[in-house]
Amino acid sequence: MVNVLLLNASFEPLAVVKLSRAIGLLMDGKVEVIEAMPGRELRSAHFRQPMPSVLRLRYYVNVPRRGVGWSRRGVLARDHHSCQYCGRKMHPHEETVDHVTPQWQCRAQKIPPNTWGNTVASCPKCQQRKGGRSMHEAGMRFFNPNYEPKIPRTNYLIMTSDIRQEWKRYIRL
Repeated sequence: MVNVLLLNASFEPLAVVKLSRAIGLLMDGKVEVIEAMPGRELRSAHFRQPMPSVLRLRYYVNVPRRGVGWSRRGVLARDHHSCQYCGRKMHPHEETVDHVTPQWQCRAQKIPPNTWGNTVASCPKCQQRKGGRSMHEAGMRFFNPNYEPKIPRTNYLIMTSDIRQEWKRYIRL
């Protein structure tokens, strides 16, 4: 199955579409070919076109920004797999996520503990030192004093397979 990367008029990635959908958009004049697959083309009795790999919409489509769902993996990626208390780069087998406000306090206050603003990447040593206490109670600070846990900004394009070489300049990885 051949897939095509679809870009907004601003060159922002929107989706990966099947070739049949890409051909339909191309025939309707809604898109233009930005990158073609080398050595491959679409042919019919009255039509000859390089096979598209990257298409761009001719008109800008407004895409509303949605909140990013919290995940352990997302917290670790946001924090660059580094402990936010001591600054040490962690190995994948030792990565943990710590709650800035302990989970028991969140439950007592009836607020969700697993949020972007309440979780940070932490090494096991710092997490054990902090225990079930707040940072202030444990006498701990963030390694970077200006650090503030935030919701990551993302493009909402989710890649599930190998990314073609010609797509890489349009997708921030």
